Amino acid sequence: MAHHNQTTLLITQQVPLVITLNCIEDITLEQECLSGIAVIEHVPLSRLAEARIESATAVLLHSLAFLPRAAQRRLRSWQLILCLGSSDRAVDSALASDLGLSRLVHVDVNRAEEVADTVMALILGLLRRTHLLSRHTLSASGWLGSVQPLCRGMRRCRGLVLGIVGRSASARSLATRSLAFNMSVLYFDVEGNGKMSRHSIRFPPAARRMDTLNDLLAASDLISLHCALTNETVQIINADCLQHIKPGAFLVNTGSCQLLDDCAVKQLLIEGSIAGCALDGAEGPQWMEAWV
Repeated sequence: MAHHNQTTLLITQQVPLVITLNCIEDITLEQECLSGIAVIEHVPLSRLAEARIESATAVLLHSLAFLPRAAQRRLRSWQLILCLGSSDRAVDSALASDLGLSRLVHVDVNRAEEVADTVMALILGLLRRTHLLSRHTLSASGWLGSVQPLCRGMRRCRGLVLGIVGRSASARSLATRSLAFNMSVLYFDVEGNGKMSRHSIRFPPAARRMDTLNDLLAASDLISLHCALTNETVQIINADCLQHIKPGAFLVNTGSCQLLDDCAVKQLLIEGSIAGCALDGAEGPQWMEAWV
């Protein structure tokens, strides 16, 4: 028995340690797939002090920018750092350089389906006003109050036009879902300036390419952003192009908050020029909550 325990301990020590740092709370699937290959541990922010971060061969996290500075400094240059949900690659890359982390990898392709699911959930929430209904049921009046006023303005998906800004795997997945809801789909390729490159992501045949961003904004009932943050896309949705947006349109952004001119978007909301927006992330005093 003692010999068996020593053998087990030796094998455990030889197997690499992989830490999911404040991400992937349920690691059952990862443990099954990597059984005998690596040991997987989930570390929430509340357990940073006792976590074996320095001993890990690989560290999975949403974004370096989301970690406390103390946790960032415990990462080592030889570790493989996998960012699963970074919307600001430039920020994470700068942080990695500052911390001396040379093995930073952004993993976005496998998240395409999840991003598309999130966007569809946000779109349905805006159209069916489920966030307002949920807030009402949790209020003091609950189900006793009338929900009829909250239902005014609900819209059907069928027949609406979705405009997608960017050409990515998540954009293609969203287009497929939207067509299944009987929406029309338009898209604008930011990098291609309206032209299709040979190696770019292929949209479903029913989706129609627009030559300019302004044309897409003018024709779309819903706009969703799916472009990476670059020097060319910082505040790609700004006061100038928002002059062309279709009155009563909805805006959805699950990418970097820097793709939007927050002040310009909020001004349109206040004026009632757009019907609403849903943000998966926000910065600054302009936004006090994710739903506006």
